Amino acid sequence: MSSSQAQIRSTFLLNLKLGFINFWKLAIPFLAIFLILRMVEVFAVFNIHSLEYSKTHITLMGWVFDIEWVSYTLGFLLILNTIMSIVYPVAGRVFVKIFLTLLIVLQGGLVFYFTKMLLPLGTDLYAYSLNDIFLTIKASGELNLLNILGIIVVLVIVYILLGLGKWIPMSLNAALFLTVVCYAYLLGTGAMKNVQKELTSELESNLLANKSSYFYDQSYNYFTSNEYLYFDFFLASNNSEDILVSKDLTEANYPFLHSNNYPDVLGPYFDEFDGLPDIVFVIVEGMGKAYSGEDAYLGSFTPFLDSLSEHSLYWKNGLSTTGRTFGVLTGIFGSLPFAQKGFMDQAPNLPLHHTLLSLLKTNGYQTNFHIGADKNFDNVNYFLQYQQVDRILDMASFDADFEETPSKSGFSWGYPDKAMFENGMRKLPVNIQQPQISIFQTQTSHDPFLIPDEEKYFAMFENHIINELKVSSLKLAEYRNYKNMYSSILYVDEAIKEFFEAYQKLPKYRNTIFVITGDHRLPEIPLATTIDRFHVPIMIFSPKLNQAKRMHGVTSHFEITPTLLSLLDNRFELNLPSKVAWKGYVMDTSATFQSKISNPLMRNKNQLVDYISGEYVLADNQLYRLFDNMGLEPIIDVSMKGKIQSEFETYKNSNRYATGNNRIIPDSLAVYIPKY
Repeated sequence: MSSSQAQIRSTFLLNLKLGFINFWKLAIPFLAIFLILRMVEVFAVFNIHSLEYSKTHITLMGWVFDIEWVSYTLGFLLILNTIMSIVYPVAGRVFVKIFLTLLIVLQGGLVFYFTKMLLPLGTDLYAYSLNDIFLTIKASGELNLLNILGIIVVLVIVYILLGLGKWIPMSLNAALFLTVVCYAYLLGTGAMKNVQKELTSELESNLLANKSSYFYDQSYNYFTSNEYLYFDFFLASNNSEDILVSKDLTEANYPFLHSNNYPDVLGPYFDEFDGLPDIVFVIVEGMGKAYSGEDAYLGSFTPFLDSLSEHSLYWKNGLSTTGRTFGVLTGIFGSLPFAQKGFMDQAPNLPLHHTLLSLLKTNGYQTNFHIGADKNFDNVNYFLQYQQVDRILDMASFDADFEETPSKSGFSWGYPDKAMFENGMRKLPVNIQQPQISIFQTQTSHDPFLIPDEEKYFAMFENHIINELKVSSLKLAEYRNYKNMYSSILYVDEAIKEFFEAYQKLPKYRNTIFVITGDHRLPEIPLATTIDRFHVPIMIFSPKLNQAKRMHGVTSHFEITPTLLSLLDNRFELNLPSKVAWKGYVMDTSATFQSKISNPLMRNKNQLVDYISGEYVLADNQLYRLFDNMGLEPIIDVSMKGKIQSEFETYKNSNRYATGNNRIIPDSLAVYIPKY
């Protein structure tokens, strides 16, 4: 061997050795920072939220999953670093250092998100447009110059901290030992993680999860999965006595299409109308059953709605169809399938479909929509335009004397709910004979929960928890952790009260049906069960009601449109299609608990993992038995689980096919759509 060859070989081995040792000098502080971030996360979460878990347990078990993700990351980077250190040793070290710095800062951001929402960020990020994401962050007040500078400072500090690893004494043998430990750890934790998924609740699983691992796993599945491309499905008509409506699903090309044969379950509760009634919907942002109405396990923060419910038809076991606002309009008014990311995500090219709005418009109704936010968010405007809604009033339609919602950053979601109701009432046609359907959608009780005259509502909150709910002194701090959320619910309840006081003065008030519900429960207040996010009150009030009643039958937003249309058709013989594609059944008026529906529930955009079938719920592949007030008990029943999994897969395949191929309703039924 020549001297030059020996020198090359010596340099090669030296670079390899130094690269190996220097890598672990960066890896040790990287791991240490991740373990510290876990302690910061636990401290922040338990200080912001009132949780019954052990901090020590969450920290120690969380470290197990943090170390696992760090091991995966280091195992991959070690291979890359070894290759780079042979050719570009300095560049390789700088690359690894920068990469680890970015991973730490991203973990910090994901932890920050989790501390606010108690939900790890996943594929729902990819279901929103960049503009929607930008507006959400800006409205939260987090997007400002100070925070941007703070992120830059943190990047620099983390980069410097990683550099301190150069002072760690490290031999080649020590580096080899750490490498063996790293890969051995990976082999030993996979089975343990599967056991953990089986044994913990959703919240505990989220607390334990490494937030980076969760996000990157979800992202990988989102970009590599071809699940949505599979269109095979079979038709299974619903003829069981355990459901409320039999559906003759016989059209192979239109898997949701069936005869329009829905019973009128509301008729017995109403006196004769003075003609086609006006219908008013009040959709309340974040109004979960957990803190509204009877049996609210957190106590009710909606005193006016509680009093109104005493004169109403009230469903205590109501369900929204989605865990976020993106599906409330399509669920309530269209009983429509979810598509891949929510039905409205398909805009502007929406499949042919019917809704309560379009069918009532073809029967002579004027349609109105009111919101204090931007109508373009979540593609709401496209959906409303498809129905040819006559009046759409959003944040661009307010008179000059109204003030926008208070802001942290100079940007807000729009106008507060009291202004939204008042603006709508100013402009609502009141002297026309034409019947109207009017929608009022609130948004003030949404993060960042900024309300006008907040000190007034903070005082109301204090009085409410002490004198009305009589919360024990041991629990007061827990409630005060969510003061802003609860105060915003008190605010919107008062806004609805003032709206009703104004509406009572209108000439057609006595011939009006009011439907009031929440779009979903606030996730910022810890969920009791996995179905808690969907549990909302549903209420129907009208001066034409001949009795009030508490319903215990499980009813979702999917059931509202078919039920109202059957009532109106039975009284007034509407011009309705003979075939419909409603996912829902009819609202269950049982006075005792029962569940006779079979419906999917979409947790977030891109996250369809929940299904209710009778008195069973399948969530994250775990089977539960359902009880009154939406209580859940995990059970093991292989046969029942297989049956429900089959139902769920049939729905998902039908959903893909119908929404992806414009096969919800055939062209022959388009005559009932105003735009055609």
